[in-house]
Amino acid sequence: MNSLTLTLKPRWENGTVADMTVFASLPAALIPRGPEKPSPQYPALAYGGRCPFAEYEIISLSDENGGIRYHLDDIPCFYDSADCKGIFFERPAAGTLRWITRLFPRILPKGYQSSPYFDFRAEPLGLNGCGLFAFLLPDTGDTPLSVHFDWDLSEMPRGARGIWSYGEGAVDIVLTSWQVRMTLFNTGIIHSNERGGLGVYWFSDPPVDIDAIAGRLYPIFQYMKDYFHDTESCFRVFLRRDPFERSGGGSACPYSFISGYSAFGGIDEESWFNVLIHEMTHTWPSMEDSEDDDTAWFSEGCTEFYSTLLPYRGGFLDADVTARAINEKITGCYLNNPYRLTPNRQLPKIQWQDIRAQKIPYGRGFLYLANVDVRLRRLNRGSIDDFVSRCSILKPASQEEWIRFVRDRLGESGIREFQDMAEGKLIVPEEGLFGADILTVQDEITLDGKRAVSWHWEARKNRP
Repeated sequence: MNSLTLTLKPRWENGTVADMTVFASLPAALIPRGPEKPSPQYPALAYGGRCPFAEYEIISLSDENGGIRYHLDDIPCFYDSADCKGIFFERPAAGTLRWITRLFPRILPKGYQSSPYFDFRAEPLGLNGCGLFAFLLPDTGDTPLSVHFDWDLSEMPRGARGIWSYGEGAVDIVLTSWQVRMTLFNTGIIHSNERGGLGVYWFSDPPVDIDAIAGRLYPIFQYMKDYFHDTESCFRVFLRRDPFERSGGGSACPYSFISGYSAFGGIDEESWFNVLIHEMTHTWPSMEDSEDDDTAWFSEGCTEFYSTLLPYRGGFLDADVTARAINEKITGCYLNNPYRLTPNRQLPKIQWQDIRAQKIPYGRGFLYLANVDVRLRRLNRGSIDDFVSRCSILKPASQEEWIRFVRDRLGESGIREFQDMAEGKLIVPEEGLFGADILTVQDEITLDGKRAVSWHWEARKNRP
């Protein structure tokens, strides 16, 4: 099997990581041939310009015949949400290709608020980031690579650690180049709470008790990995201190995620805890992107469905907490949102201009999937678990597979319901959607200056 080696060497200065050098090697046979084809490539700017690749310099690029001259150019992107750059060799590579890059932490622009947490960023005591925005890699498609990932901490202070999505220190694992990109890393003087396959890692002291939060998260993690038949999995939670007031979001990779908290405090602990559960749940339900349709309704909506209902069904969160979460995720993100009638395929065009549009797939998908699930159970035709059990973030399902699933289980009515959801028609909650202890209550609201119907959920009073 072809081998990819990556060694990360962070350098300490003034109480944090000043820069990081990445040493990489790969068989040259995997590099595309021809001067018109890019070799290593990367997403220069993503998510509407909000998340850039790290500032970098190529220290060396060579093979068995010595240095390789190259030039940089724009390329069609391998990642739908980004503009990409390719490195073009001016001669074919031979033997083993080796390249060394130095990365510099992002300096946030004035007035910056938030974006996906994949950027390469330092804070007091350390640095974290994502391979997608830190590693120059060739696109080797679905070719499995024997990956050797390691750290060189010789320029770090005593006690410094290096942690990757798949482990600490040296790690050997088989992944594709895309799966290597979709990993997270953390290095510096790290605080941690590690227990039974779940690790939570942070640098500066957050405004909440992380040990207590990790203690609450751990049994939910155990319950979920059993529920999704992934009992041997380990999971890593990387926390980041944001130097701005609005924070509390998160971004997920397989078996790891990164979430932020504000340096100014004021965090809503319960809401943030829901974010942590959501990002952890992303490891399981997943749908691959489509060129023609936005599939966030599933990847985000299904994650909201399970991250909300599994902790409730497992007895970790009660009906009051769960009803508040449902209202935040369905009523707030979707039903009371001015973009609630916008078709799925139109949302990516506007979601980075207006964050309200970005929230629609979360609540729309949640409510749609909850409706499908309760209908399947009522008709004794299984549940959406039967579909979700087939996929994960490493093996995402396709939208076509979902369409076949609802046609097989619910017939043409299932297809119409899916099409209505995709086209932005208002979703009406099924009766008894969340069980006997969470009631569905109809509302009349004002939306875009007009009266409109909506719903919210309440925990039943005087429950036995």
